[in-house]
Amino acid sequence: MTPSVKDRTFLVLGLGRSGCAAGALLRRHGARVIGADDADVTSVQRRWRNEDLEELAESAFDQLEVGGAWTAVAAGDLHAVVLSPGVPPDNPGLVALRAAGVPVHGELEWAARFCGGRVVAVTGTNGKSTTTAWIAHVLETAGVPSSALGNLGRPFSMEADILPEAAVPVVECSSFQLETIDTFRPAVGVVLNLAPDHLDRYEDLAAYYAAKARLAANVADDGFFVTWSGCTEALTWDHGGRRLLFGADEEGSQAWLGDGYVRVRHGDTIRDLVAVQDLALQSPPNLLNATAVAAAVLPLVADLDAVAEGLRSFRGLAHRHQLVGRLGDVRFVNDTKATNVHAVCAGLDGYPSPVVLIAGGSGKGEDYSPLAGVMSAVRHVVTMGQEGPAIAAALAGVVPTSAASGLAEAVAIAARLAAPDATVLLSPACASFDMFRNYRERGEAFAAAARDLGAREV
Repeated sequence: MTPSVKDRTFLVLGLGRSGCAAGALLRRHGARVIGADDADVTSVQRRWRNEDLEELAESAFDQLEVGGAWTAVAAGDLHAVVLSPGVPPDNPGLVALRAAGVPVHGELEWAARFCGGRVVAVTGTNGKSTTTAWIAHVLETAGVPSSALGNLGRPFSMEADILPEAAVPVVECSSFQLETIDTFRPAVGVVLNLAPDHLDRYEDLAAYYAAKARLAANVADDGFFVTWSGCTEALTWDHGGRRLLFGADEEGSQAWLGDGYVRVRHGDTIRDLVAVQDLALQSPPNLLNATAVAAAVLPLVADLDAVAEGLRSFRGLAHRHQLVGRLGDVRFVNDTKATNVHAVCAGLDGYPSPVVLIAGGSGKGEDYSPLAGVMSAVRHVVTMGQEGPAIAAALAGVVPTSAASGLAEAVAIAARLAAPDATVLLSPACASFDMFRNYRERGEAFAAAARDLGAREV
């Protein structure tokens, strides 16, 4: 049932994409919304321009309190706080509002309250965006109305209250978003994998994993908890619904790779669903993602031929193992979304061709030593950014390294080293904020640098 928010006052804390979407959702239903941010008004407006949010922001707020002025808003005037995922939960003003008894939940929680149908929720350390979009594509192919929403760029709040009753939205959920869920009950909850990440936000690894575990615990009683058979941490979690596994057949999975096929267990039968060679996404992580997609849609789609077609016809997302150019037989692959060590390791493990790797950027508190164990296909590593020296140190004696002053120089060095037939792979293991506004801008700059060298655009 749609919650009654008419004439109630909400404080939306954090005025990025998620906050603007939440404010617009609440105002559509008659709420009064105060938009709040610690940044000053000039910085907030610049963010809206840079992210093309000006029109959405105009519909989202009745009042703005920026530059920290929001801390003067009286707790007694507020029905609730809607917290954007980028705002840490220990923000002093937020702590004070909680202490005064004001409920605090995130945009994801409020969006779910306005969505009357079934929801698929996807989390994990890596592969979330691709898997979210792939599940939505398979559902659409099978005739189930769906949208890929959430952390991959289009907040759940933008569509939650206008989706058709039969729709099954697929929502990418970050650990930050999962910290503040309460009544959100997905019909299918997917945990892809777990590895160290965001240790600049969490006290320790256990705290990060605990945020992810909230998704499993919140799966509807009649729903399905889907996780990887190799994810030892998630296999121990309490969860709602029935557990379905993907990955290894010997672990009793519902979907796995075998003899060149994505195979599924459907009732008492096993079926070769789609040949691996027919999938557009061929990297090792994406082959595992394909099994996750198959397992996630089995409870929702009876037509396995439609599932197979959806797996085959999905072309992938930008910035995730995306082929962006060719220069002779040298391939330029953009994996700028690999912003942590686990993503890089997963992407390189079993890589099918020689690689010159470009890595580095701004740090997230990670240990780079695991990279040394996945260098078998790597011919050379070109480092850049604040973390370049630390990555080079972790790879000393394992693979040759060279330092570049920036991305364009890194691409030029890598292309020379990759000739005549290797892959230049941007897979940074780091955030982008020391050089770029976001990972997308970094990926676009990588593709442009390849074109500047004469690479043919793909």
